[in-house]
Amino acid sequence: MGVALAGADDPVTEIVRKALTVEDTGSGPSRVWGTTSTSSAIDAATINGTAAHALDFDDWAPGSGIHPSAPILPAVLAVADEIGSSGADVITAYVAGYEVQERLGLAVGPSHYDLGFHTTGTIGTFGAAAAVAHLSGADPHQLSTALRVAATQAAGLKAMFGSMGKPLHAGRAAAAGILAARLAMNGFVASNDSVLGEQGFVPTHATGLDETWLHAGFDRTWLIRDTRIKSYAACFGTHAAIGAALQLRVDPLFDAATIERIDLDIPRICVGVCTIAAPTTVLEAKFSIAFVIAAALVHGPPGVEQFTAASLTDETVQRLTHVVQLHPNDWMGKTRTDARVTYTGGRAASATFDAEQSWTDLSAGERADRVRSKFIALAAPIITRERANRLADRITNDLPRCPDVSIVTDDLVPQSKLQ
Repeated sequence: MGVALAGADDPVTEIVRKALTVEDTGSGPSRVWGTTSTSSAIDAATINGTAAHALDFDDWAPGSGIHPSAPILPAVLAVADEIGSSGADVITAYVAGYEVQERLGLAVGPSHYDLGFHTTGTIGTFGAAAAVAHLSGADPHQLSTALRVAATQAAGLKAMFGSMGKPLHAGRAAAAGILAARLAMNGFVASNDSVLGEQGFVPTHATGLDETWLHAGFDRTWLIRDTRIKSYAACFGTHAAIGAALQLRVDPLFDAATIERIDLDIPRICVGVCTIAAPTTVLEAKFSIAFVIAAALVHGPPGVEQFTAASLTDETVQRLTHVVQLHPNDWMGKTRTDARVTYTGGRAASATFDAEQSWTDLSAGERADRVRSKFIALAAPIITRERANRLADRITNDLPRCPDVSIVTDDLVPQSKLQ
């Protein structure tokens, strides 16, 4: 929700909102976050889902690689606004959608991603459909039908990475999930073969299937507990390089101005995903390990403010971007990067960082503090710090007992629009 509020005025979100003719005078049952507008549930989910992924700062599932909440939460809250769902119903629906989504993502495995599909857009459609169907009171047959309808709508290409198409994937997945659930609830008939059949989603979108995950009972493992919260507003594949850069900056002899070469050992899965050599737009910069490590070496931890048009013209960052040498390999874990910088005169320094471990090493209390701090930092400039803190309290403490989730969504209006 925090990253969606911060992404509400991002150019891609504004374009989607304009294309759907949703203005501040719009009307409908579902809140368009970060505006005074309400709209239809499907349009609100499209806009809010796009906003949630616009900054590439949203959460990440280490098993499937999906950004899990961007497709699910906008869909669930849009429908909850419409039908007056309780906080407990929203939580349960979200968990249901997440668990279905992650199990399918793990089942199709890396082959689905390797073929060029963006899992947040494709598998996220199933998650949104399952969540909305559950929230709407679907019976088992209706839930199965919703997933079958989701299969024929699921879309998202990695070719869109570094462009506005990537965040749109999340918005479209949220909207398609709502449509799938609504069609199923109204008696829609879909092929039984649309998911696992010979020409269904799985055989046409993956080269392998681990059926173990399709039979993993919800009472045996809760995959939602593995969610990772991003620390930086860039592709997760760049986070290990950022961590290594921050370690290098601690060296008393560190001097960005005299760095002549940067060598990075990276996992091969990053190639073609976040290896744009010379980004020319802010969106491309988020998918450039070279740019991100250069920016981190020069300025420190890259937050939202570092991904602006001005950052692309920073001479020091640009110089370092062009001295980065990437060395992809097959032996390295997908969340690790080894960095080595060579200074003028031949002195060298190195650092290794694992972005996965940096989260798992935290205690539950430390994670909660990080999540809240991140939310406040993102939401406060939009809705004021006072309301951001109040909203954080309502979500973390009161949501299970909230009789109508609109108590939460009504707080997602920017302060400037209330005056």
